Amino acid sequence: MESRTAEAPFSAGWEALVGVASRPERVFSTFPYEAEVTQRGEKVFARFAIRKFLLRFEFEGVLEFTFNEPHVTYVVKGPRGLLILSFAAEGGLIAKASADIPGERMLGKKLAHLAEGAGLSLAKMAESHGIIAARAFGSPRDFIIRNFEPSLLAHAIRYVRFNIGSSSFTLRGENGGEWFTVTVENDIVRRVEYGSDSGSSIIEVEKGILNVGAEDFEGIDARGEYVIRIRE
Repeated sequence: MESRTAEAPFSAGWEALVGVASRPERVFSTFPYEAEVTQRGEKVFARFAIRKFLLRFEFEGVLEFTFNEPHVTYVVKGPRGLLILSFAAEGGLIAKASADIPGERMLGKKLAHLAEGAGLSLAKMAESHGIIAARAFGSPRDFIIRNFEPSLLAHAIRYVRFNIGSSSFTLRGENGGEWFTVTVENDIVRRVEYGSDSGSSIIEVEKGILNVGAEDFEGIDARGEYVIRIRE
């Protein structure tokens, strides 16, 4: 069996990790390559596809997953063999992609890409979900965030992305006469418009949803209790 590992910074707890990892149909769709989960009868299938530069790889099979603190493991059993994604929350998040299929010794770069993308996505989504879920009240498309501040905006974007399962949406937050609107297209945060009764301004972001952080929203002084509404 051939394996590659990658590490992503991770500051959330085990509960936040399991809360996201237990919904592979959501979290797989946030991986920075093609990954999807579908239900067919009583079985759950996963499909992966990498088409980047010289990397070409596709694999599909029945998905099984287990949780045993601090480990999360996804096993995909297909006609060609096994593909395993495993994660260990130990300081950072250690991601491992392993393959037991014909030609596995030639899959080093592809497995490394699978591990890096899955590890980064799972770490980011778990951190953001844990932070926002503790402050949010309502449905995924219409909720209130208490004690909102600008540093939470990137987390709120990822929280929405995970919960609605769509890569394109508009997030609008309102607090009396103050408001902000975030435009996300195909998992790219395009821009943020921020305004109040005295006027408005636009910040062009143009960064992937996994890579945005507090530094991308400097100048947005949004604080307090915000009503968040989502439009697709």
